[in-house]
Amino acid sequence: AIEFAILAPVFFALLTAIFEICMFVYTNTAAQRAVEDAVYHMRTGNVYAELLASEESAEQWLRREICESLSVSGCLSTLTIQVEKFDTNYDVFADSSQPGGVIDAGASGILMRVETTVEVPNLVFTDAIFGTDNLTITSGLTFMTEPY
Repeated sequence: AIEFAILAPVFFALLTAIFEICMFVYTNTAAQRAVEDAVYHMRTGNVYAELLASEESAEQWLRREICESLSVSGCLSTLTIQVEKFDTNYDVFADSSQPGGVIDAGASGILMRVETTVEVPNLVFTDAIFGTDNLTITSGLTFMTEPY
C-alpha cells in the first residue's frame, strides 16, 4: 500500500500527460485534414457551385468547412485564415491578411497558399508546462487550382 501511494501519483500524472499529448497530436492532424478537405473544393472549382447555393462569402464558407471537420470548442471565434495568391513569378499579388483583404476562391490555374491558425484550450499539464491558456495549431497548404 505504501509503494502504491508513492507511485500512484506519478503513474496517473504520466497517463494524463500521455493523454494530453495524444489529444494535441490528434487535433493537429485533424486541423491539417480539415484544411486539405476545404482546399480540395477550392482547387477543383467546386467551391463556386457551393457558394452560389449557400449565398455565403468565401470566408464564411471556408470557416464553416474547417470548423465542421474540427472538433475544437470556440473554433469559429479563434480561427484565423490567410489566403495568398501568387502570380507567374511567384510574387504575392493578393493577400487576405492585409487590412480590407477578402478571401477569394481563386481562378483556374492560380498558385495559392491557405494557412489557418486555431487556438486549442489546454488541459492540466500543458497549462502547467507552457504557462498559457491555449495552444495554437497552424495548418497550411500550397496548391495550384486545376483548369476548369
